[in-house]
Amino acid sequence: MPLRYLTRYLLLTIGFALTTFGILAWQQINFDLDHVWPFADALAAHPVHGMVLGMALIPPTLWEIFVLESGVRRD
Repeated sequence: MPLRYLTRYLLLTIGFALTTFGILAWQQINFDLDHVWPFADALAAHPVHGMVLGMALIPPTLWEIFVLESGVRRD
């Protein structure tokens, strides 16, 4: 049982860490939106990509934790 929670909490931690890193790194480049689209120039990661990935991880992970807590069985 605790091992199931461990993976969800690790995903939740990674989601919050990516979101925080994305916001802080984006602030460092003065919230510039140049090169957000990776195919425009060179293929390079933009801080917004990390922020979006982190924000995409948080809701489903929280949902999984709530489902485990409620005891509802999914098939």
